[in-house]
Amino acid sequence: MNNHSTGVIKLNAVLDQMIRDWMCIINLDAEFCFTYSDDDPNPYTSMITGFQADVFQSHDFGNCIVWDEGSLTVINLPDHGGRAGIISTSIRIEFPEPLKTIFEKHASKEIFDHSCDYVEFDCKIDLPDVEHYSLMMYLHGAVRGIRLGAFSETVFRTNAAALATELQIYAPWFHYGASIADQFEDKNRHALLIKHLRAICEYLDHGGELNFTKLTSLCDVAGSLQPAVSVIQKKMPELVV
Repeated sequence: MNNHSTGVIKLNAVLDQMIRDWMCIINLDAEFCFTYSDDDPNPYTSMITGFQADVFQSHDFGNCIVWDEGSLTVINLPDHGGRAGIISTSIRIEFPEPLKTIFEKHASKEIFDHSCDYVEFDCKIDLPDVEHYSLMMYLHGAVRGIRLGAFSETVFRTNAAALATELQIYAPWFHYGASIADQFEDKNRHALLIKHLRAICEYLDHGGELNFTKLTSLCDVAGSLQPAVSVIQKKMPELVV
């Protein structure tokens, strides 16, 4: 295994967790509407031939699109009854700043003049129930096996290890932010969490340092990222709006 392959494996591992955390932070929901082989389908018995996915999320911290071209495998559940499904598809993610700039920096311009507005990933999505015409669900707990799509892997392969290393500066804060977001559904609290995470990301991008262990202990008590943001406000007040 060459160094580039090792770097891609490391990068995929970092991104798999980081993206699922990000989905939780932005409260990413998806509605899957199924298509059938029958003209007058019965969702309990008709063969599903495809799906359409619409996503809903909090704003100002990136965007996600789920492609409709993927395949859907239906699984019978003999122990519990009913049918579940597994979607194999691609997702396109517009990362929030400064992550978007970090991806842009590590893209291989020698091979492609590639815009990093969106990065494409392959993944699987577990559907717990396909016996209705549609299904609304949170994505962060259902998506797995997230890995760079073929084109994106080619773009980032050369610098994959360096990209993974730089993203690891932000990954713990995404993971901790997701643990906070998982405790509530209130849109205003999600908006505040995103505002705080944007300040943290900008601060880290400007070379600032945060004592993760100490600050997250304080954040546990506060129930938010405010203690970390207070440190940033003292050191770089221009980043806290």
